[in-house]
Amino acid sequence: MRRLDSHCQARALAAFVVLLLLAAPPPTRSQDWRGVGRIEGVVTDEAGQPIEGATLKANCDERGGGTTIKSDKKGHFVLGGVVGCNWAFDISAPGYETREIAISLPSESTRLAPVKVPLRKAVTSPAAELQALAAQADAAYKAGRFAEARAEYEKLLARRPDLAVTIHQQIGFSYVQEKQYEKAVAELEQVLAVDPGNANIRAIAAQAALEGRMIDKGWALLAGLDESQIQSPDVFFNLGVNFFNAGEIKDAITYFGKTIAKDPAYVDAYYRRALAYLGQGQMAEAKADFQRVVELQPDGEMAGMSKKALEQLK
Repeated sequence: MRRLDSHCQARALAAFVVLLLLAAPPPTRSQDWRGVGRIEGVVTDEAGQPIEGATLKANCDERGGGTTIKSDKKGHFVLGGVVGCNWAFDISAPGYETREIAISLPSESTRLAPVKVPLRKAVTSPAAELQALAAQADAAYKAGRFAEARAEYEKLLARRPDLAVTIHQQIGFSYVQEKQYEKAVAELEQVLAVDPGNANIRAIAAQAALEGRMIDKGWALLAGLDESQIQSPDVFFNLGVNFFNAGEIKDAITYFGKTIAKDPAYVDAYYRRALAYLGQGQMAEAKADFQRVVELQPDGEMAGMSKKALEQLK
């Protein structure tokens, strides 16, 4: 094998060095802002009261980086272990306007006097404040914190009486979830006073009245219900269950029948009506409904119970 002469070897080595340089990652200034210097101070409101948990983002552009720190319960902050630099700070806290300041630390050995940084309260527009109230109320309702939701809706009602219909509706729904049925009905009736043709709200108010064993009130609400507006068979089914639980069996049978008229394949309605018929001693009707359950849903718990009932009714 022929050996390369010294000139060729030198050129090859130079080319190899160039390749190494090209492949090498670019130099970084990571952590170049670290040192032994120190900046400290306190974040306050305009009255001089400390602000706990303020966020201070510190950056030294000439050294390519920085860090983020927080103020303690006395509003005190310390940026330690840094180089001398013209440090830029972005300072923010919930409910306050963000502030930008610059603090010059001439050298790492310089000891500056503590810096006092007052923040101004953020100015919130009335519209934004109302939107925040509504969002808080809706979030509490969705999270199941119904008492909190009601409190927020009531604050909103005081500020926006023009939204009374919607707000009374939401307060009523909150009371329903808390099983405070009398209060729920009172709130929903305020909606109906403005919008008496609202079939869904009327049906929900009637259900709440029946749940609260206010049977006469339930019937009074149902008297004004335009059933042609009811799209979901669930509304009639729930009313049937309400009447059944209240011991009003004939009325329960009526509303289970309305459910089936709306949806002839509503298995639960057949099963519930069969139980109601049994309670009334109407065995032939009960048998027919149990049979329909088995036909519509041959498997499952209701089918099993229906088959057992049919065996007993032979």
